Amino acid sequence: MRRFTLLVLLLFLLANQPVQADESEPSLILPEVGWGKDVNIGYISTAPLVTHGLVIVKGGGSNSDGIDPTMIAYRADNGSEVWRTTHPISPYNFELSPLVHVPAGTLPCSPAQDMIVTGWTSGQLTAHDLVTGAPLWNVSTSAPTWGITAQGLSIEDRIVWPTETGIIDVCAANGTIQNQYQNNSIRTYRANIGVWYSWHNFTMDYGYIQGTESGDILRYDLNLTLIDQLNVAEVSNFSGNWKIRTTPVMYQYAVSPDYPTIGLLTHIQGDGESRFVRIDWNESSEPVLLEYHSLGAGSATTLAGGSFSTPTATSTGVVEFEMNNNGTFDSIIRWDAADISGEIRPIQVGTEDGYCFPQNRAQGSWYIATDSGNTTWTPQRPGWVTAGCGSDLYVLAVANDASWLEVRFDLEDFNTIRAHADETLGIESEPIVIDEPETEEPETESQPSTTTEGNYGIIFLPFMGATLLAGFSYFAQQSDLRRQIQIGALFFVILGLLMAGSIYNANIVGEPVEDSSDRLRISSVIPHLESGLNSTEVLVTIHFPESYAPDHCSEGEVRLYETGEAWLLSPAPENSYCVLVAMIPVDAGDTVEDVTRQSIDEFGLNYEVEQMTLGYFLQDIGSAEGGTENHWWTYDLNGGYGTIGMAEQVVEPGDEIGWFFEPSEY
Repeated sequence: MRRFTLLVLLLFLLANQPVQADESEPSLILPEVGWGKDVNIGYISTAPLVTHGLVIVKGGGSNSDGIDPTMIAYRADNGSEVWRTTHPISPYNFELSPLVHVPAGTLPCSPAQDMIVTGWTSGQLTAHDLVTGAPLWNVSTSAPTWGITAQGLSIEDRIVWPTETGIIDVCAANGTIQNQYQNNSIRTYRANIGVWYSWHNFTMDYGYIQGTESGDILRYDLNLTLIDQLNVAEVSNFSGNWKIRTTPVMYQYAVSPDYPTIGLLTHIQGDGESRFVRIDWNESSEPVLLEYHSLGAGSATTLAGGSFSTPTATSTGVVEFEMNNNGTFDSIIRWDAADISGEIRPIQVGTEDGYCFPQNRAQGSWYIATDSGNTTWTPQRPGWVTAGCGSDLYVLAVANDASWLEVRFDLEDFNTIRAHADETLGIESEPIVIDEPETEEPETESQPSTTTEGNYGIIFLPFMGATLLAGFSYFAQQSDLRRQIQIGALFFVILGLLMAGSIYNANIVGEPVEDSSDRLRISSVIPHLESGLNSTEVLVTIHFPESYAPDHCSEGEVRLYETGEAWLLSPAPENSYCVLVAMIPVDAGDTVEDVTRQSIDEFGLNYEVEQMTLGYFLQDIGSAEGGTENHWWTYDLNGGYGTIGMAEQVVEPGDEIGWFFEPSEY
């Protein structure tokens, strides 16, 4: 059987009181427009793909103007065209299926080069070389009406994609069909593939779910065998016609006795309204409606895979749901956005993460919201908007039905973006000199610091005191007094050693070498955890061997406690049978000890701290007691062994701290 690691996104939402988005919050400042252009490829109905220094855009063409459906790749730094490719057999002038980047790999079905995969209204699924745009393979699927209009998933060396009449699983290297489900009586439209996860009879199961135009949810196993289905309107006793044009998600799993099962979550669209629906759908009983919330008309689809941390959007606004203390859902955030239709996309603005909502009007725009504020991006050439935003760490890109592509970035990042594009294309460009305003250095920076030298001198004071006391003890006439003076001298020696160790830790030992420990760094296998950090947060992970795993922490599970989201690593790595994860905000001067204590408190576990040679370390967490079978708790900082005590190791936003219970010696 093929060895694989499937990362399955689960849902669990913490209780919160409903809140209204603060309209007085500071406005979000976007980078300046770097460039924009009329790409002349018809309506653009899906987000530009920003990756590896390129911006790739896909349009539906125009029959009246003799323009075929087209994809074009541009350099992100200057907008120069790199390649273009057409798909003339598509019958419509709209192409909705998103672009997905699939990296090269070493697994049996991994592609030899990075590529772009997308679907077309012709029913074809195609792959193109990222660097040249050359077609690599194509697969034809049933397309009785509008063909492929949704987004699939790239999972290791396989590509799972929704078709108009079902779902397909192909080898990423050559497009060979591995598994397929097809039913010519169903229709899907812009309903991205979701993921379901279930725990039943001490067995974890997971697979894919898909919504249809008749309001059905189809549930598949990993081999795309249809194992169950339900009609949301029938289960919920809704009258009228309902369809699903969003990404459903399902978490049929009780995380702990304190929280109920989430169940199936989906957003269904009817005539003049839509509803957010929650259904208990388990293996032992009939599906049952748990609750629903009436919303405005229309719907917008989230990324394939699904995450309910993504808001729900309609023509009337945006709602985000969280579970309250009574086990039901409340709407907690409403942004001042409207006329939303098409794609909801996550967006990265510098170090901040947020969401981008297309406001589909004749003078369309994108409403962008992050933790620090919100803003509206109105393009230089307006048009109707259903495509979401594309972004990476440096570049933001949007496109609309006027066939206008617009790109933003900070000027100071220009040469970094340029270097990424050059690396992708295998060329070298001259860097551009960026004029920056001169700043005067503070006078204090030119003055030599004596702090370090002073610290080193302080070390000798306790030893000098110990020497003096030892000398005095020889002149003491009474044995009791002599003994007390000698004890005082010993105390000064111990104090000096502690001070020396502290200064050694703080000033002499360097930072751990990143990724040098060869232990599992969670962000390397689940990049979402690192990208999901706020600009003031660190990531803390606690890795448990099987024998010491807490209750409700199952094999291969990686659980983020703040949101209840979980991922599955299969098979579970050695010494990481299960992993608990927390995102902790930090202030200047916070240490590994500060964020570790806060994390373990959040997990509700007992722990003990012990003074060891290099400072304070964790002794016990739960049943994992230090010294058991010569196992001890040690930490990594950004993948490198922690070399000093946790109270001395200062952390910065973006750091990852991992604790491991492994055989070791102090």
